[in-house]
Amino acid sequence: MTDEQKKDLIKYLNRAFILTKIKQRLEREYKQKLKEMDSISVSCEEIKVSNIASNVENKALDLVSLKKDIDLHNVKIEEVKREISCVISRVEDENLRDLLRLRYLEFRKWEDIAYILNYTKRHTHRKHNRALKEIEKISISN
Repeated sequence: MTDEQKKDLIKYLNRAFILTKIKQRLEREYKQKLKEMDSISVSCEEIKVSNIASNVENKALDLVSLKKDIDLHNVKIEEVKREISCVISRVEDENLRDLLRLRYLEFRKWEDIAYILNYTKRHTHRKHNRALKEIEKISISN
């Protein structure tokens, strides 16, 4: 496997992680906008003589839009995780499957994976390379 093929395969396997990070950013933005909405307190008279009503309306629309984006990301993350899980499940070696699941479905750090599997970090990386080669074989055979 070339370095370019390896990068492409890792990029493919990392899609759920990337989508999760985007979703987390959207959730932080949603919470911040929700706090901004909570801080708005005005009287009926102030609303009549100002643009506060349209400002509140715009913020509410932003919240609805963000919530929809978050929900869409949740669906997409689950779809991608199912797809990745199907690919990983086809790897014959159970230890390699475990390593791939920990990394690409649970988003564990290399140190955690090494600890869980009782490997050194270096051995974990060697196993990871072997697992990627197995996935490449599976992909080629289809």
